[in-house]
Amino acid sequence: MLNLEAVLSAMPGAAPVPGLTSAWRWSPNPMFTFTAALSTDGRHTLQVNVRGPYDEALVTALLAHARAHDGTFVEQGRPLVAIGGFHHDGTRFDTVGVAAAEVHGYHAAENPELSAVTYAVFPAYASEISGRENEEEAWGRFRKMLRPNTLDRIEVPFVKMRYHNTRTQSMSKGDARGFAPLDTLVRELWLLDGAPDSFVEWENRHGAVRRADSTGTGLTLTHDATREPVNPGQLETVARTSVQ
Repeated sequence: MLNLEAVLSAMPGAAPVPGLTSAWRWSPNPMFTFTAALSTDGRHTLQVNVRGPYDEALVTALLAHARAHDGTFVEQGRPLVAIGGFHHDGTRFDTVGVAAAEVHGYHAAENPELSAVTYAVFPAYASEISGRENEEEAWGRFRKMLRPNTLDRIEVPFVKMRYHNTRTQSMSKGDARGFAPLDTLVRELWLLDGAPDSFVEWENRHGAVRRADSTGTGLTLTHDATREPVNPGQLETVARTSVQ
């Protein structure tokens, strides 16, 4: 078994993190700063990677919150987890995100043994993670959408959608809903007006599904087996509210 304390403290330029036991910070180059802390059981590593401006107080708070709740994710087989109840003055983050080794890939090339026991910790928003993501979905969210190594990033709500617009000839591929930016959902909802036989269907982090249809005489919204007429502005409001 790895001696994680010895491994982390020996990282080039590693220094203890003030105010957080069994934690070290190091910077491989001027662009990146890495901070890692041992889990409660001492057999796993919780790591925050930061690209760009570094906020020691925020990173320390993220690791402390993750460690205090690590029983909810360590060796639980969940690729992406949201830990709510987080607050740090000066930021809007309300959640700590945690990604497993198969998702983050930290240390995978230089130290696979360390990578396997490392969890990536990052600042997040409650709207972003369902906790039901499979490995492929978690990989895509973490690597391509959430920008987890940026401490001043904007919110990226969980949105899965499919659509078909008869006027623009724009459509999603296949019958499954795929991840998309909220702005894409809003744009396609506005484009429904005047496009008969078109639709937009979307899912939020709770698994709730809504569908908007263009009927030729107007727009309708279906949710929980209830269908009602709406206008484009109402659709945008529903979309933005539904993904929070």
